[in-house]
Amino acid sequence: MSDRNQIGFLSDLPVEVIVELGRTRLTIRQLAELDRDDVVDLSRGSDAPLDVVVGGKVLARGEVVMVGDKMALRITELVDEAVRSAS
Repeated sequence: MSDRNQIGFLSDLPVEVIVELGRTRLTIRQLAELDRDDVVDLSRGSDAPLDVVVGGKVLARGEVVMVGDKMALRITELVDEAVRSAS
């Protein structure tokens, strides 16, 4: 039996997928002082791709697109296994 058949049951398990726009560091004080309309600077430029993170690992990158009146993500890059292992 192939490895794929032995773990095939895993393909139906739900996982949390995070689409990450950016990151920043704040102190608890800064976090507590946030108010409506405040702007939080993020770590990447507005033209940078978004990361698709599963299990703490970046699996892909993409860009925001509109599908009707909802936002979606178009995958533009699959992250290489060697790069994932290093992160």
